[in-house]
Amino acid sequence: MKPDEKIIVGRIVAPHGVRGDLRILPDTDRPEIFKKLKTIYIGGKPYALKSARPHKHVYILHVEGVDDRNTSETLVSKMVEVPFSELPKRPEGTYYYFQLIGLEIVTEDGTKVGTLKEIMETGANNVYVIEGEDHKEILIPAIPSCVLSVDIDAGRMTVRLPEWE
Repeated sequence: MKPDEKIIVGRIVAPHGVRGDLRILPDTDRPEIFKKLKTIYIGGKPYALKSARPHKHVYILHVEGVDDRNTSETLVSKMVEVPFSELPKRPEGTYYYFQLIGLEIVTEDGTKVGTLKEIMETGANNVYVIEGEDHKEILIPAIPSCVLSVDIDAGRMTVRLPEWE
Protein backbone atom coordinates (compact mmCIF):
# COMPACT_ATOMS: atom_id res chain seq x y z
CA MET A 1 0.00 0.00 0.00
CA LYS A 2 1.36 3.41 -0.93
CA PRO A 3 1.85 5.89 1.96
CA ASP A 4 -0.23 8.58 0.22
CA GLU A 5 -3.07 6.20 -0.72
CA LYS A 6 -6.24 7.36 1.01
CA ILE A 7 -8.26 5.06 3.24
CA ILE A 8 -11.96 5.61 3.96
CA VAL A 9 -12.48 5.94 7.71
CA GLY A 10 -16.05 7.21 7.80
CA ARG A 11 -18.90 9.14 6.24
CA ILE A 12 -20.50 12.44 7.20
CA VAL A 13 -24.09 11.71 8.21
CA ALA A 14 -25.31 15.10 9.50
CA PRO A 15 -24.35 18.50 10.83
CA HIS A 16 -24.17 18.83 14.62
CA GLY A 17 -25.27 22.13 16.12
CA VAL A 18 -24.84 25.54 14.54
CA ARG A 19 -21.05 26.02 14.73
CA GLY A 20 -20.10 23.75 11.81
CA ASP A 21 -19.52 20.50 13.68
CA LEU A 22 -19.93 17.31 11.66
CA ARG A 23 -21.37 13.94 12.69
CA ILE A 24 -19.17 11.20 11.29
CA LEU A 25 -20.23 7.56 11.15
CA PRO A 26 -16.90 5.75 11.59
CA ASP A 27 -16.00 2.96 9.18
CA THR A 28 -13.16 1.63 11.29
CA ASP A 29 -12.80 -0.77 14.17
CA ARG A 30 -10.76 1.89 15.99
CA PRO A 31 -12.76 5.16 15.76
CA GLU A 32 -10.54 6.72 18.44
CA ILE A 33 -8.04 7.39 15.63
CA PHE A 34 -10.00 10.59 14.92
CA LYS A 35 -8.52 12.05 18.12
CA LYS A 36 -4.97 11.56 16.79
CA LEU A 37 -5.38 12.82 13.22
CA LYS A 38 -4.27 16.28 12.14
CA THR A 39 -5.75 16.30 8.63
CA ILE A 40 -8.69 14.51 7.06
CA TYR A 41 -9.99 14.51 3.51
CA ILE A 42 -13.68 15.13 2.93
CA GLY A 43 -14.81 14.48 -0.62
CA GLY A 44 -11.14 14.52 -1.66
CA LYS A 45 -10.42 17.97 -0.16
CA PRO A 46 -8.02 18.30 2.80
CA TYR A 47 -9.26 19.84 6.06
CA ALA A 48 -7.26 20.51 9.23
CA LEU A 49 -8.93 18.65 12.07
CA LYS A 50 -9.50 20.96 15.05
CA SER A 51 -11.33 18.57 17.39
CA ALA A 52 -12.87 15.11 17.60
CA ARG A 53 -15.02 13.54 20.29
CA PRO A 54 -17.23 10.46 20.56
CA HIS A 55 -21.00 10.97 20.75
CA LYS A 56 -23.25 7.89 20.98
CA HIS A 57 -22.45 5.78 17.87
CA VAL A 58 -20.83 8.65 15.89
CA TYR A 59 -17.90 11.03 16.25
CA ILE A 60 -18.32 14.79 16.29
CA LEU A 61 -15.55 16.51 14.32
CA HIS A 62 -14.78 20.16 13.80
CA VAL A 63 -12.60 21.06 10.84
CA GLU A 64 -10.95 24.30 9.84
CA GLY A 65 -13.01 26.36 7.41
CA VAL A 66 -16.38 24.85 8.35
CA ASP A 67 -17.75 27.26 10.93
CA ASP A 68 -21.52 27.27 10.42
CA ARG A 69 -24.37 24.85 9.90
CA ASN A 70 -24.94 25.85 6.26
CA THR A 71 -21.37 24.92 5.31
CA SER A 72 -21.51 21.66 7.27
CA GLU A 73 -24.74 20.67 5.51
CA THR A 74 -22.96 20.80 2.13
CA LEU A 75 -20.64 18.01 3.32
CA VAL A 76 -23.33 15.50 4.33
CA SER A 77 -22.92 12.07 2.66
CA LYS A 78 -19.29 12.71 1.71
CA MET A 79 -16.65 10.13 2.59
CA VAL A 80 -13.94 10.91 5.13
CA GLU A 81 -10.48 9.65 4.20
CA VAL A 82 -6.95 9.77 5.57
CA PRO A 83 -3.64 8.89 3.91
CA PHE A 84 -2.43 5.42 4.88
CA SER A 85 0.80 6.92 6.25
CA GLU A 86 -1.16 8.98 8.81
CA LEU A 87 -3.02 6.07 10.34
CA PRO A 88 -1.71 5.17 13.79
CA LYS A 89 0.68 2.23 13.68
CA ARG A 90 -0.89 -1.04 14.81
CA PRO A 91 0.78 -3.27 17.39
CA GLU A 92 2.83 -6.14 15.95
CA GLY A 93 0.58 -8.92 14.68
CA THR A 94 -2.55 -6.75 14.36
CA TYR A 95 -3.94 -5.25 11.18
CA TYR A 96 -6.51 -2.81 9.88
CA TYR A 97 -9.48 -4.54 8.26
CA PHE A 98 -8.71 -3.04 4.85
CA GLN A 99 -5.28 -4.71 4.99
CA LEU A 100 -6.90 -8.14 5.42
CA ILE A 101 -9.82 -7.92 2.99
CA GLY A 102 -8.78 -9.46 -0.31
CA LEU A 103 -5.99 -11.66 1.07
CA GLU A 104 -5.58 -15.08 -0.49
CA ILE A 105 -6.35 -17.75 2.11
CA VAL A 106 -4.31 -20.96 2.04
CA THR A 107 -3.98 -23.96 4.35
CA GLU A 108 -0.75 -25.10 6.00
CA ASP A 109 0.05 -27.35 3.05
CA GLY A 110 -0.48 -24.49 0.56
CA THR A 111 -3.93 -25.50 -0.69
CA LYS A 112 -5.88 -22.45 -1.78
CA VAL A 113 -9.07 -21.99 0.24
CA GLY A 114 -10.30 -18.72 -1.28
CA THR A 115 -10.26 -14.97 -0.67
CA LEU A 116 -11.11 -13.04 2.48
CA LYS A 117 -14.24 -11.05 1.62
CA GLU A 118 -15.59 -9.81 4.95
CA ILE A 119 -14.85 -9.62 8.67
CA MET A 120 -17.81 -10.17 10.98
CA GLU A 121 -17.55 -8.78 14.49
CA THR A 122 -19.03 -11.03 17.14
CA GLY A 123 -19.06 -10.84 20.91
CA ALA A 124 -16.26 -13.34 21.43
CA ASN A 125 -13.98 -13.03 18.41
CA ASN A 126 -14.15 -11.88 14.82
CA VAL A 127 -15.10 -14.32 12.08
CA TYR A 128 -13.47 -14.24 8.65
CA VAL A 129 -15.81 -14.76 5.71
CA ILE A 130 -13.92 -16.42 2.89
CA GLU A 131 -15.25 -16.83 -0.62
CA GLY A 132 -14.15 -20.33 -1.59
CA GLU A 133 -12.97 -21.46 -4.99
CA ASP A 134 -16.49 -22.79 -5.63
CA HIS A 135 -17.95 -19.36 -4.62
CA LYS A 136 -19.38 -20.79 -1.39
CA GLU A 137 -18.78 -18.96 1.89
CA ILE A 138 -16.42 -20.47 4.42
CA LEU A 139 -16.41 -19.07 7.95
CA ILE A 140 -13.24 -19.20 10.05
CA PRO A 141 -12.92 -17.84 13.57
CA ALA A 142 -10.15 -15.25 13.87
CA ILE A 143 -8.33 -17.08 16.65
CA PRO A 144 -4.68 -18.18 16.86
CA SER A 145 -5.48 -21.88 16.48
CA CYS A 146 -7.10 -21.19 13.09
CA VAL A 147 -5.16 -18.17 11.76
CA LEU A 148 -1.56 -19.33 11.66
CA SER A 149 0.11 -16.43 9.85
CA VAL A 150 -0.59 -13.25 7.94
CA ASP A 151 1.77 -11.92 5.28
CA ILE A 152 0.44 -8.58 4.08
CA ASP A 153 3.31 -8.07 1.61
CA ALA A 154 2.67 -11.45 -0.04
CA GLY A 155 -1.13 -10.96 0.14
CA ARG A 156 -1.60 -14.27 1.94
CA MET A 157 -3.07 -15.64 5.15
CA THR A 158 -2.30 -19.19 6.24
CA VAL A 159 -5.07 -20.95 8.16
CA ARG A 160 -5.89 -24.26 9.76
CA LEU A 161 -9.48 -25.10 8.92
CA PRO A 162 -11.48 -26.11 11.99
CA GLU A 163 -12.72 -29.68 12.06
CA TRP A 164 -16.43 -29.73 12.81
CA GLU A 165 -17.96 -32.80 14.33
